[in-house]
Amino acid sequence: MKGILNKITKENIQALLAAGVNYSVEYTADFFRTLFQVLDFRKILPEVRGRKTDRMLLLAVMLLVITGVIMVWSASMYEEGSSMAARQLKFAFWGFVCMMWLSGVDYRKMRKLGGGGVIVCIGFLVAILLGAGGEYNGASRGISIGSFSFMPVELTKIAVILFVSNFFVKHYDDADKYSIYFLVVLFCGFIGILVLKQPAMSSALIILATILMIYLYAGCKIPVFIFTVIAGGIGAALYAVHSWRIERIYAVFDPFAPELFHGAGWQPAQSLMALGSGGLIGKGIGNGLSKLSYLPELQNDYVFSVIGEEMGLIGCLLIIAGFIFVILRMFIVAFRSKDLFGKFVASGMATLIAIQVIFNLMVVTNSFPSTGVSLPFISYGGSSLFTLMAGVGIVLNIARNTQNQ
Repeated sequence: MKGILNKITKENIQALLAAGVNYSVEYTADFFRTLFQVLDFRKILPEVRGRKTDRMLLLAVMLLVITGVIMVWSASMYEEGSSMAARQLKFAFWGFVCMMWLSGVDYRKMRKLGGGGVIVCIGFLVAILLGAGGEYNGASRGISIGSFSFMPVELTKIAVILFVSNFFVKHYDDADKYSIYFLVVLFCGFIGILVLKQPAMSSALIILATILMIYLYAGCKIPVFIFTVIAGGIGAALYAVHSWRIERIYAVFDPFAPELFHGAGWQPAQSLMALGSGGLIGKGIGNGLSKLSYLPELQNDYVFSVIGEEMGLIGCLLIIAGFIFVILRMFIVAFRSKDLFGKFVASGMATLIAIQVIFNLMVVTNSFPSTGVSLPFISYGGSSLFTLMAGVGIVLNIARNTQNQ
C-alpha cells in the first residue's frame, strides 16, 4: 500500500499537473486563434447575407432590453436616473452590435472558444480572490481596466455553456458513465468554489444548475441527476445557513415581523408592498413611490417590483410572457438543430435565462431569500446585459445555420 501511495504521489500527480498545464496552454492558444477568426468581419458579412435570422426571437429580446432601459431610468430617477439609463443604453447598443455580429459567425467555430474561455475566466476569478477586484456591497466581483469594468462571473456563464456543450459532444456516447459524472462533479465543484469565494452564491447556483441541465440533455441518468440535485440542494442550504445572516431565511416566512421588518425583512416587505400597490394597470411609469428610498438597489435585483408598481399586473404578465416566449423559442432552435453542439448551446442559453428569471421572481415575491440575482435584459448592469445579448447572438447563429443542415 505504501509503495502504491508513493507512486501516485511522485509519478501520477506530476503527470496530471503536466497534462493540466499542456491542456491550459493548448486551449488558451486555440481560444485566441478562434477569437481572431471570429473577429474577421470580412468573413462574417458574406455569411450573414442570404440567411434569415430568427426575427421573432430577436424582436422579443430587444423589446425586453428596451423595457429594461425605461425601467432603469424610472427606478433610479431620483438618484442618477439619466446617467444610469444612458449607461444601460450604451451597453444595450454594444450588446446589439455583438449579438448581430455573433449571429453571423458559424457557431461551430466557437467550439474552441469554450476551453480557452473557461481558462481565461478562471484567471479573472482567481485574480479577484487575490484582491484585484473592486469591492461592492461587501463582495469583490468586478475587475477594472482603466475606465472599463466588468464582472468575470457573467462571462463565465457563457464560457461554461460553450465548454460543457463541447465536452458532451465529445463524450456523448459515454455521458451515462460514472467516469464522466465524476469529471462533471469535479468541474462543478472547482467553478462553484471560485464563484462562492467572491462571495456570489446566486451566480454559483445558476452556473451549476445550467451545467447539470446540459448534462441531463446530453444523457445523464435520471436517478443520478435527481441524486445530484438533492445533494446539491442540501449542500447549498447548509452553506446558506452558515454564510448568510439567518434572518434572511426567516424573512421568507414573515418579513413584516417586528424583529425583521427594519432589518432582513425590509427589502422583501417593501417589494411585496410595491407589487401589491400596482393593482391591475399600475400607477404609470415614473409614478411609483418605492423608489423614494423605500427599496434600495431598486434598479438591480428588485426592478420587477418597479414593473409591478408602475405597470400593474398586466405589465408583469406581459414581461413574464416575453421571457417565456424567448425561452421557448431558444428551445425550439435547439430542437431543430441537427448538430449536437448547437442543441446543447441553445438549450443551455435557454436554461440559463430561465433559471435567472425564476430566481429573480422568487426573490422579488419573497419566495426565496434575497440573493442578488438580476432579471435578464432588464436589471441594471452592463456585464450581464452585454454577455446575455452575446449569448442570444450565438443562438440566432444556430437558428440561421439550421437552415442549411
